[in-house]
Amino acid sequence: MITIDDKLDIFYKLVYKDEEEKCKRFLEEQEERNKKILEAKTSSLMEAKENLLERKRNLAEIQKNEMISKAIEKNRERILSKREELLEDLMQTLEEKAKEFTKTKDYENYVLSKIQDLINEVEEHSIIIGLTEIDLERFKNSIIKIGEESNKEISFSAITKDLIGGFILSDKNKTYNLDNSFKTIIFSNRYEIGKKLHGLLEKTGDLNE
Repeated sequence: MITIDDKLDIFYKLVYKDEEEKCKRFLEEQEERNKKILEAKTSSLMEAKENLLERKRNLAEIQKNEMISKAIEKNRERILSKREELLEDLMQTLEEKAKEFTKTKDYENYVLSKIQDLINEVEEHSIIIGLTEIDLERFKNSIIKIGEESNKEISFSAITKDLIGGFILSDKNKTYNLDNSFKTIIFSNRYEIGKKLHGLLEKTGDLNE
């Protein structure tokens, strides 16, 4: 005879056990699913972390390079500025030296010799010599004498602008000017003077420290 306990036991085995197995499988499946979700999420976060770190490293590298570039450019500008300052000082010194030279007897010999050479070179018979008012007063007679000896007709022009010294020779109609003024000579050689100064500074390395 089947007792009530037997019936309950059969019911338990048939229903409860089956549900228990289903529940257990469900929990295992859910646990596996959660595990995969967690692994995927962890992997995603790690990838995001690496990407963030890579972006930060790249940004830091860019900022470092920008800082280096700015420092190099700033130093280059400082060197160029200093070289220009030295060149200006040198040009002023040359002008002062040239002014001092105009007070010497050698200057007179230099000017008259240069005029003599150019008079012999030009084909025109009538030429104009431009000088500062002081030099015109000093050298006029000597230049006239040079012209007579060279069979040239020479007229004069007093130049008021600052030539420092030297002269400007032109034809009668002023179609050309042979500018031998110290101001022009110094200015026209500014590039060469600057190049030599640059070479000297590069050699000594004074501005690269």
